[in-house]
Amino acid sequence: MRITLVLLVCLVGLVACMERDHFGRRKSSSSRQPSRSRSSSSSRSSSSNRSSRRNRPSTRSSAGSSTSSSNSQADGEFGGSEYHYSWKHARGSTYSGTGAARYCTNLKGGWQIVSIADSSEGSFINGIIQKERQDYIWTGGQKSGGSWRWPSGETFKYTNWSNTGRNNKPQPDNRENNNENCLAILNNFYNDGVKWHDVGCSHKKPVVCERRKQ
Repeated sequence: MRITLVLLVCLVGLVACMERDHFGRRKSSSSRQPSRSRSSSSSRSSSSNRSSRRNRPSTRSSAGSSTSSSNSQADGEFGGSEYHYSWKHARGSTYSGTGAARYCTNLKGGWQIVSIADSSEGSFINGIIQKERQDYIWTGGQKSGGSWRWPSGETFKYTNWSNTGRNNKPQPDNRENNNENCLAILNNFYNDGVKWHDVGCSHKKPVVCERRKQ
């Protein structure tokens, strides 16, 4: 009887151990299940985000095209005028005196090769040349019938001729085959500062264009 009782106790203990182990495995399996669910949800969310990024329009591209389309031809302004600098739009391009005038009028919208009405505008143009580090530019001044005029036909009311040149003579000196009929501004070319020089119109230079404010 004692042996039977011992066997019975051992049998009950074995069944209890088996039950605990079974529940342990089931509980462990249950605890892992939400982890798989979260992983699957996270994967779907990540995939959705990547797809959303791929399909989202590029704001940089959109803003860039908007800025580009709104750009003006004007690079500076002074008084009642706007100014266009050819070297900022046609890099490396230079023009003869007549070609420079044509470049400006081809811009449309009232652009013409620059005329310098007075000393304040002259100082502004000189400042552009220095700031932009240009060696020289064309203006609209031309000699006609022995007098210098702007494209409007108006004679010069203000001048800034250099006191020297290649032949060490004050400008205008008509040095080149007596055919220097166009007005250029040179940037300290003869250690004379930013000054006016009469130049043969066949020479090639960049140009400043001007128009009244729109």
